[in-house]
Amino acid sequence: MASEIVVGIDFGTTYSGVSWAINGINKIHLISDWPNPKGGNTNFEKVPTIISYADGKPLDWGYNVDVLGRDPKFQWFKLLLDAKQATGKGLVTKSRDLLGTLDKSAEDVAADYLRLLWQYTKEHIERIEGATWEKIYSLRVVLTVPAIWSAIAKEKTLRAAKTAGLPDDIELVSEPEAAALAILKEKDQEKKLEVGDSFVVCDCGGGTVDLISYKITGLNPLRVEECAMGDGDQCGSVFLDEAFVKWVQTIVGEREYGELKDKAKARMLREFEEGVKRCYNGDSKVYTVELPGVEDNSSEGIDDDQIKIKPTTLQTLFDHVINKIMVLVDRQIDTSLDNGQPIKAVLLVGGFGTSKYVHKRLKNAHGGGGGIEILQATGGWSAICRGATLRGLELSAHSDSKPTTVSARIARFSYGNCWDVRFDASRGHQDIDRKKRPDGWYAGSQMNWLITKGDRLEEGRKIHLSVGSDVQVGFWDSGTSRNSVR
Repeated sequence: MASEIVVGIDFGTTYSGVSWAINGINKIHLISDWPNPKGGNTNFEKVPTIISYADGKPLDWGYNVDVLGRDPKFQWFKLLLDAKQATGKGLVTKSRDLLGTLDKSAEDVAADYLRLLWQYTKEHIERIEGATWEKIYSLRVVLTVPAIWSAIAKEKTLRAAKTAGLPDDIELVSEPEAAALAILKEKDQEKKLEVGDSFVVCDCGGGTVDLISYKITGLNPLRVEECAMGDGDQCGSVFLDEAFVKWVQTIVGEREYGELKDKAKARMLREFEEGVKRCYNGDSKVYTVELPGVEDNSSEGIDDDQIKIKPTTLQTLFDHVINKIMVLVDRQIDTSLDNGQPIKAVLLVGGFGTSKYVHKRLKNAHGGGGGIEILQATGGWSAICRGATLRGLELSAHSDSKPTTVSARIARFSYGNCWDVRFDASRGHQDIDRKKRPDGWYAGSQMNWLITKGDRLEEGRKIHLSVGSDVQVGFWDSGTSRNSVR
């Protein structure tokens, strides 16, 4: 009898998704009946990653948040969990500024949001499995994180999840790896693959774009290994929104724009996000958005509260972000080729990965003489949470299915320990580091690298370190000059 429920959570910058399955049955349930302000339920694969507050306490979340209301609301706060990624201005800055007014950290807001998301997830499962489901089943939760995140950002995410009431033994998996599992495991995609084939998974999300390249090493069961070190950047769809807002400020005037009602600006941005951004495919159509209260200016295409967006302008706005994605994809293709693994296909997943224009740009660049297929995966928007659930099923102690695993990865960071060693000038030790001990001279604080960035790491491989005394273990992120001791 099945005894474990596996829940996969895609905690995204702009939207989040949840799916779950019972081990042994392995049918994935995707939550799509998210609550909405009209008293019913939506039928969307994801729910907005947004939360509002009243008197310092959570008020609403997801579709229930009144984006046109005056209550303090947080969006894009996920990016603030990683100091390296929290460099955006404009829209991201608004959430950072709000933190101070409510005396909250990004981790606090993430915990509040995840608590509400988790509460609804459990209610959803109860409606299907009954009120006693938590007594019948054990629980495994797999949470996804951007592949480019630092160890500190991952630790903050875990702390927020545990504060939110999720189980202590949460598993983390990178977003593109989860997406790859969903694409390869579902729909019999493995029947289209051959051993030796290599492909890129390009996860275009709201905040980050993450890429991983894999080589097929086995088909029964399906086995893959990384053939190029993963890459990524802060060039998700939220930065297209930022570029659009900045352009509007330019044609309207910053002072005039600042005097407009927040509700009017929120309505304009929603029209851009839900209409223009999703429909644009590089065509010559003139799009419009409504900005109530804006002063007419025919030379800028502003008339009767409507702003016209010329095709050339829209292309410039899109290319500002998509050009960065192109660089990332090119780099993965080139690196894989340098490693002797020519890429056969690029699989686009994530919300921004469904963009017709993103697909068109990549196809124009690689789909011709290059012979690389550019594919938008079916169900690509929810692939990450489904893949997280599949990863949990693989890890399940009760699972009797053949594992579909990533057999080897390429290290994105270097890991090592810092200790004192016998002083040896021939090894580059400096006099300034010399320490006198009863048994001789030592060089202090020398790094002993256990894993070097770019190393091939086989799944399950253990790294052993023998020490003769108690040590304090910590993480130091050279990019942020911060450490976290455990």
